[in-house]
Amino acid sequence: MDKYLRQPHAPDCSCSVCWSKAEMAKPAPCPSTPCDQCRRASARPVRTLKMGLVAGVWMPLLSQWQITPAFTCAKHMQPDRPPKYWSVVQDTGKPTPYVPRWDLFELAG
Repeated sequence: MDKYLRQPHAPDCSCSVCWSKAEMAKPAPCPSTPCDQCRRASARPVRTLKMGLVAGVWMPLLSQWQITPAFTCAKHMQPDRPPKYWSVVQDTGKPTPYVPRWDLFELAG
């Protein structure tokens, strides 16, 4: 048994171990990674309206800002409802209460 353990696989080996190693080596992008179309929301100052001296340094106190809203493409948009496996498997209607039947058994004694 020792002569078979820890032996190198052939270069064209198609066993499950070699297939798993090859699949894990492939760089697959994460579905949450934004693409070229997706963008984050951003804000940048356009014009300074009021400056002030703060701790000996002139700083903007009031500015006009330009807001760029976020955009998510259809591929990365979250679904409106949970995945199908979260839904009810089979809905058989209202539950029926259990009522034991005592006439099926003989009372001893």
